[in-house]
Order: sequence, then structure tokens, then C-alpha cells
Amino acid sequence: MSYLVLARKWRPTVFENVIGQGHVTTTLKNAITSKRIAHAYLFSGPRGVGKTTIARILAKALNCVHGPTPSPCNECQSCKEIGNNISVDVIEIDGASNTSVDNVREIRENIRYLPSHGKYRVYIIDEVHMLSNQAFNALLKTLEEPPAHAIFIFATTESHKIPATILSRCQRFDFKRISLKEIQNHLKLIAEAEGIKLTEKGIYLIAKEVDGSLRDAHSLLDQVIAFAGNNIKESDVADALGLMDRSLLFRLSEAVIDKNGKGCLKLIENVYSFGYDLKRFYQDFLEHIRDMVIVKTVEEPKDVLDLPDIEVEDLKGLANRVGLLDLHGMFALLSKGYEDISRSPSPRYTLEMTLLKMAHLENLQSIDEILARLEELKGAAGAGSQRSEVGITKNQDLSGKGIAAAHSDEKSTGLVSRPTDVEFKIQNPGSEIANAVSSQWSGFLNFIRKKKPPLASHLEFANLASLNDGVFSLRVKTGPYFSYLSENKKNIEQLCKEFFCKEMTVELTADDNFADAFPGKPREDDKIIKEAVRVLGGRVIEDRRRANV
Repeated sequence: MSYLVLARKWRPTVFENVIGQGHVTTTLKNAITSKRIAHAYLFSGPRGVGKTTIARILAKALNCVHGPTPSPCNECQSCKEIGNNISVDVIEIDGASNTSVDNVREIRENIRYLPSHGKYRVYIIDEVHMLSNQAFNALLKTLEEPPAHAIFIFATTESHKIPATILSRCQRFDFKRISLKEIQNHLKLIAEAEGIKLTEKGIYLIAKEVDGSLRDAHSLLDQVIAFAGNNIKESDVADALGLMDRSLLFRLSEAVIDKNGKGCLKLIENVYSFGYDLKRFYQDFLEHIRDMVIVKTVEEPKDVLDLPDIEVEDLKGLANRVGLLDLHGMFALLSKGYEDISRSPSPRYTLEMTLLKMAHLENLQSIDEILARLEELKGAAGAGSQRSEVGITKNQDLSGKGIAAAHSDEKSTGLVSRPTDVEFKIQNPGSEIANAVSSQWSGFLNFIRKKKPPLASHLEFANLASLNDGVFSLRVKTGPYFSYLSENKKNIEQLCKEFFCKEMTVELTADDNFADAFPGKPREDDKIIKEAVRVLGGRVIEDRRRANV
């Protein structure tokens, strides 16, 4: 007997053995059990996912000697004839080579005859979308009102090409691509049954290549067995099918993480010399980076990725060497480069430049990390500033501590307390303001920012002149800032009352030569600005608070 290829040898003969199309098989079995059998079915979906196979199983289920039954016996004469494709009651027609009206007329003439020894006369038309419009029109009447013994089963990979008048007369079933995991499990089953030693990565390479088609997986496995025999390694699969060694992806990502531009270029030269499609390689590498992101963010990546366990562990090792933001940056660069390489007349150079950009990408920090760093710098700058000689008289609070000490406690505990009585008097306006006064002014501005942000933005163009008992004196830049604050003087006094817990009078003085009230004070935010410029890669265009100095 001649050799039977795996695709035919392992073709399912009952509904239970069909892989990945449970929604179709369950519906058909229930329809047979409940005797709700339609006269026309349309099976649509990608190649090699079981359309014709299920059509034959359905024909056997209808014509079995024990049927109609959802579980054909495969032992009776009718089942055997249908399985061997020699049944006179099940006619398979290739729509691609029988496209004319005459072919449809022949079907219409023959459909009148009763089945020879089965219960139904079944017409299976493969690639039905290839029929001409005239042929479809000739089929309409027969399809709508066929004889009671006739059933049509149409199979197609392009259902959008079928006229709506045909679709409306059929029960439609959309077949889906078979998942990578299901194909891998099926190939393992075949390898064990056939006595083939095939590595897990080799199985993955075959399953990855077939794009959800189980028939293609059978064909490729046949080809690999013919090449390597019964002991198949990953390299044998790659050589037999002309595939790229997946270790190149790991070596390339490692070179990018190590910022090794020379290593990236050498690997691309190897890929180019191998003759592998650069666009396909680019797509594989993009998917590889995506897998690294998933490994880094998902607790159980094995449940998400259809990869061998060994490869998932290798991905974890790589992902631990790089930050999540850096991986996102790499993916963004690759995504943009994928569009460029599709249009580029020199895809190799485009790929090389993209990889060099990735290799020299600066390590990224999250906004939270940057803000935390800036807060540290701000605290360090405030702690290092020199205290000025300021005369301060105030009533002691209940704890006996002064205002400066109380604010120190607030910063350490994170709690905010407001003084009951405040009296500051600046003895020498030309000297630096004391920490207590600076803390009160900063605290007051922060308080207003939460209550009235627009008012706080204008108060930033005011300087504290004095803060005596019941009097709050401000020097304000002449112009719209002074006008706005003058109009909102009552609001400022009300906010002072809320913050200082006592009635306060606000005095505003316009200053034509507005500058820092205490020019000798080192600006605490200078270091912060410099650090922000360094981290964010920006530059200072204008410091408006010093514009008129």
C-alpha cells in the first residue's frame, strides 16, 4: 500500500476528534439529535481548519446506518464509502473548476434522484465563492426549495464574495484559526503515536509557521520527518523549512540591552547573508520585544504566551536586565520602524538604524521617580540654606515650641497645623528671610493653590514685605498682577483668616522695580531646575521671576 500522508491519516472521522471548532461541532450534533437539520450550510474560514472534514463527518452522520446520529459508526457501508470518497450519495464538487451555469444545471438535474442506499443526497461544494454570478443565480431556486432528501454544504475561504441571496438561504458557520497551543499539543500526540522524537522548540517552530492551519502543520511535519528521520532537533526543523534560528532574536535583544551597536550590526549581517526576509525578521523581533513586556508585567506569562517553557524562562532572564519603560521605548521605536522598512528601498539599512537608535536609547525613568528625585533635591536645598538674622516675637503655642519648630514637626509627621497667633517683623529687609517666615509664606501659597489656583498663580509675583500681628504686607509687581490682587483683596484676607486662624488685614504695595524681596537669598529651586533640565533633556527659555531684575 502506498504511503498515506499525515494530513489524511490523521483526518478526524467523528465530531469529537475535530480540533478547535467546538462551536461548530456542538451546534451540528445538537441539530442532528433534535432533528433540526437544515437543507443548506455554509462553512467559512481560513484554509486547513476543518471545513471539508466536518462536511464529510456531517454527511456520514446523516447517512450512517444508525443515523441520523451525532456519532457515526465508521463501520457501515455508507460510512466507509464516504470516508473513502467513493459514495454515490455524497458528491464533492470543486467550485474553482465548475464555475459555469452548465455545471449548476447538471446539479439541478441530478438532485431529483433519490439516494442509492443512504437517507440523504449531500452536495459538498468546495471554494464555492469561485462560482460565477450566473451560476449562483441558477442555483437560487433549487437552494431555497430543494427536495427533502437533498442537502447542500458550501465551503469557502472568502465568504464576502458570495452573494447575499445565497447567504440568506444558508446556515452560516464561521471557522476560526486553530490556536498555537492546540496545534502544539496535536503535533506532540502525532509524534508520540508515530514514534518520532521531536523537541519542544521544534514543535513550536512548526506550529508558529502554519498560521493556525492544522493541515499545513501535518504537511510540514511530514517534510521535517523526511529530512531528519525519527530524531528531530530544533536545528533540523529550521534547516528543513528554511526558518531562522530563534536564538538570533535573543542574541539581538541582548546586544540592544548591552548597548552593543557593533554586535547588532553583525547579527543583521548574518540575517541578511542567510537570505531571510528582513520584513519577516523585523516582525518576529517586534513580537519578541512584546513577549518581553508581557513577561515583565504579567504574573503568569505562560498562560498568555504560546511559547515553550524554556523560552519563557530565557525571556524572564532578559527582561530582568532592562526596565519596563525602556522596553516600551524599544517597542515604540520598532513599531515606527516597521512602517519605514515596509516602504524603504533599502530595508537592511532602515533596520540597522532603528536598532542603533534602540541600542543608544538612554535609560528612562518614570515620572514618579523624577518627581521623587526633585523633591529630594528641594529638601536638600532648603536644609542647606543659611538662616538670616531676623527678630521674631510671637506667642508660644500650647506645646511651648516656636513656629519654626512647629513647622519642622509638620514636615516630619506629614501633618499640617496652623498657628493661633503670629507676629513677624523683618528688622533688615536687605538680609535673608528666616526659615520660619519662608516656611509660613510657602505654606500660605500652597494653601491658596488648593483653594484658588488662579489667585495663587498671581501671588507668585508678590513678595512678603512684613507679617506683623494682624497686618499682611505684600510687594507686588506693577501691572495686571497688582490690579488682579487688588480686586481680590477681600478673598486674600478671607484666606488669611482661614490659614492663620485670626482676622488679618492685607496691604498691597505696587513695585515698579519688582525683584526678589531678599536678593541675597540663594534660590532654592535653581538646583531643582538644573536637575529637571538634565533628567528631562530640556532647556530654560525664560525665568519670568527674574525677568525684571
